[in-house]
Amino acid sequence: MTDTQQPLTKQCAYCQQYKPLTEFRRRTGKRSKGQSRRGACRECRKELLAHKPKPAVRGKVAAVTAATVISDSGLTDTLVLTRYPLPPAPAGSASKSAVPGAHKTSLPEQAAPPAHGIKGKARPRGADPRRKAPQIRGPKPDPQDASALIPSSKGMILMRGHSDKGRRWHQEIDLELAVTLVREHAAVVVNRRTIRRIYSNKDFRAFILTRDKYTCHFCGLYGDTIDHLLPRAKGGHTTPDNCVCACNLCNQTKADQYVEEFMGR
Repeated sequence: MTDTQQPLTKQCAYCQQYKPLTEFRRRTGKRSKGQSRRGACRECRKELLAHKPKPAVRGKVAAVTAATVISDSGLTDTLVLTRYPLPPAPAGSASKSAVPGAHKTSLPEQAAPPAHGIKGKARPRGADPRRKAPQIRGPKPDPQDASALIPSSKGMILMRGHSDKGRRWHQEIDLELAVTLVREHAAVVVNRRTIRRIYSNKDFRAFILTRDKYTCHFCGLYGDTIDHLLPRAKGGHTTPDNCVCACNLCNQTKADQYVEEFMGR
């Protein structure tokens, strides 16, 4: 037999006889080879299964006890003692040890376990005590009531709006600016922590020019630009109350001056 040839017989680990490989079971697993076989042959496996103790059946065998007996000659043997339970008594019969009159009094019934504690049953909605109660919200504030705003822990208010192309945006501003925008009709109150800009840049310009009928606020001529009465450099904001229509000449001449300074020249 060469090294490349595999043996066609195998020695049994129990009966020590050489038998064909078909008498042995194949080994399984990643490390097993193609011709790997287990140690017991077919006949030895049958004998092992025949002498293997059967598992106890629930409800029929109460206990299994093993005892070792030593004879006078010194030989030892193991005895297996099996105890079977007594047959159940009929439902209508009463035991002798029952207390007389016990059938007249009834024990308090045990409370049924909660439904959410039983495996397989759905928990009723809202039955979990750890679940938080729904938050009761107050009435919605008036859109023009700036006093209803409540800032966050950082003192900020969320402002949202939309661009000229309809894209939504949002940013955080301080409480003072939010109150100013609401009072000057540039934004409305959504909730106590959020405001919304009414106009986009393009809509705001069209609104101011239409409102002032394309007439310059300073000279009365035709105007197509927007000017801030209180300049932005000095704290003014782009709101309907602070913006007016102006011609190009007045807008550039006024620059960052106050209205009184520009008109008093």
